[in-house]
Amino acid sequence: MKRTGKSKKDEVWLKKLGERIDSLIREKGFASPYEFWVQEAGDKLSRAALNYILTGRSDPKATTLKALADLLHVKVRDLVDLPE
Repeated sequence: MKRTGKSKKDEVWLKKLGERIDSLIREKGFASPYEFWVQEAGDKLSRAALNYILTGRSDPKATTLKALADLLHVKVRDLVDLPE
């Protein structure tokens, strides 16, 4: 099977995913994603990985999304249920 790069549609979706996670971080009372990382996620996720996800430059694994959802006390579907 030939491996292909991300489509433009995938890139747009990943950007929206990052924006959604950033929004949830702020809704949970953190002033910034960095504050969230320091207080909650630092031992479970690298700062660079979080930054790549928030900026849409990374296609996170399901286990990473589950870890983020757990840290934010939401369900994974709350992260990925994005408007088309």
